[in-house]
Amino acid sequence: MEAFLGEPKNQEIKEYVMNLQSKDSLCISANYTPEQVLFSYIISKYTKDIYILSFESKDCDVQLKVDSSGRWIIDNINKKYYFVGQNSYCSYLSISNDELLPTLTCIMLSIIMDRRPFTQWELDLIKNLEKFGIVVEKNLKIPNYKQLPLFLSLMLSLDPFIPSITGNRENAIKIIKEVNLNEISKLEDLNENQLNTLLFKIISLITKENAKFTRDDIITDRIYYLDYDTLELAFSALYAFDVIGTNELLQLVLSPSYAEILENRYKQKLSKGFSLNLIDSKQSYYLIEAKNFESPLIAQLVFLQLQKIRRDKMVVLKIGDELYTSRYFINSKKEGLIKLDNGIKDSIKV
Repeated sequence: MEAFLGEPKNQEIKEYVMNLQSKDSLCISANYTPEQVLFSYIISKYTKDIYILSFESKDCDVQLKVDSSGRWIIDNINKKYYFVGQNSYCSYLSISNDELLPTLTCIMLSIIMDRRPFTQWELDLIKNLEKFGIVVEKNLKIPNYKQLPLFLSLMLSLDPFIPSITGNRENAIKIIKEVNLNEISKLEDLNENQLNTLLFKIISLITKENAKFTRDDIITDRIYYLDYDTLELAFSALYAFDVIGTNELLQLVLSPSYAEILENRYKQKLSKGFSLNLIDSKQSYYLIEAKNFESPLIAQLVFLQLQKIRRDKMVVLKIGDELYTSRYFINSKKEGLIKLDNGIKDSIKV
């Protein structure tokens, strides 16, 4: 496959994906990842007859594949390989108003999962979508700072994860008061000195765990559409995908207004406060103690940020006295949070 490597032929890929969106029948083979699932579901919306999404068979018309070089779309019918590189699969979709929220969510999921910035192809796409009312601005990478009180945005921040602040309501309020704000203050209420002081405090907390973190990691391109912050929506969808299952993403594709349900459920859960604590590293898994937090996949992303774990092991959450993982980490037909059986539990010494 390496023989095909090079810069993605973006227009050629876009034409191929547009052709997939017009098929009468289609079978797509994908990995159990939120980006690939959401991309496949958006395409399925246009399939007139039979549509199959398979996580097992590699004999489908189309195969989505990711390796160390990047993303691929493999046309098994014509034996062609399309190298997508770091671009999100969804950045090649033909987009109408109904697909805006699912597509933007999909691109953000790719960025979150890969821990990367937007590619130029993605930025160009988003720029072209401004005609639909999308707002692009440089600002803090914290969720929904336009609507939420600043302390709550900081408390719900998972990328970046802010040690002692993320998940901790009391400490989030405390850091706001240290810059002479209160519980109802929003980001727009900060003057330049307050903002610089706050950024210094946040960066100092993060660099104690990740020395490579810089100001550029927290000030980035932010994408808003209507009242939706795509960063917040992506984490809401990611949490639902991991804890409940793929049907949550299908609901978002079929009815974009479902985004509000995803966000409200997510905020209601995490705004109560939560904590994650890495308590053990075994040969094949990491054991993380979780309080009021149920997503093994997001827990992995948090500790990858803090440079405490690697991607090559599964994540197991210890919630109370029980152990859980999710389908993202194990070969299972069950979806959502999966309670580990006694055999597995016996092999994990708590």
